[in-house]
Amino acid sequence: VIAMEQLQVSAERRSSMALLPGIIDRPRQTFTTLLATPRWRWVLPLLLCILALALVSAATADFASEQARQQQAQAMSQMQAQLDSMPEAQREQTQRLLDRTTSPVFVGGISFITRGLGLPIAWLIGTAILYFGLAIGGTELKFSALFSAFSWTWLPFALRDFLQAVWTLATDQPLRNPGLSYFVATGDLLADSRNPVYALTSLLDLFFVWHIVLVYFLIKAAKQRGGAFGLTVAYTLLYLLLRFLPVLLSSRLAFNPGG
Repeated sequence: VIAMEQLQVSAERRSSMALLPGIIDRPRQTFTTLLATPRWRWVLPLLLCILALALVSAATADFASEQARQQQAQAMSQMQAQLDSMPEAQREQTQRLLDRTTSPVFVGGISFITRGLGLPIAWLIGTAILYFGLAIGGTELKFSALFSAFSWTWLPFALRDFLQAVWTLATDQPLRNPGLSYFVATGDLLADSRNPVYALTSLLDLFFVWHIVLVYFLIKAAKQRGGAFGLTVAYTLLYLLLRFLPVLLSSRLAFNPGG
């Protein structure tokens, strides 16, 4: 008991920054420490994710704005008859509204806000999946401790955003067709944005694989006995399904507006 208490005190004295390199070379040991001393451990991943998100939103704002304008133009061309029937003043007002909502500041700001707000929600959902999966397997764990440790599995995505920002600033070109979406991209921005297969394959890259590997080691650190492979597979499938469904539903609504 004394040895365990000494180990916990030693872990508590280690800062989150000191634990950060362990995500690369000692992931299971790092997650064991995070689960044992979870208080405020989520702060560092949150700050890194928000910083990387701000950088990539700012770096890609001009390109995202241009893409939004192209998508808007394609959508408006399909509604040309309705536009022609509008009074001139209403058409001008509509055009001014479209110009504002496709400006770099607006598009970049909306991207930052929506992804920033979605971050803790994603962490809560991911933590819930693992929490109930572990509970079914007989592992008792505090939800708050698991949440704090799970936030560290998101660090690969922060690194991805940071590298994407660096790439965009260095090459003056955005990263088009991320992940495996290159193999299903049509070149039609509007069609690709509504294609569920494109959305799904865009998630599949090395950073996603790294995230799943970290989830596996988190489960290994949490479980007293038994394997972690099954729960990792279940988490992966649920993660992809939750990311896939919104695009699928929006594509259905887009092509069947009348229900």
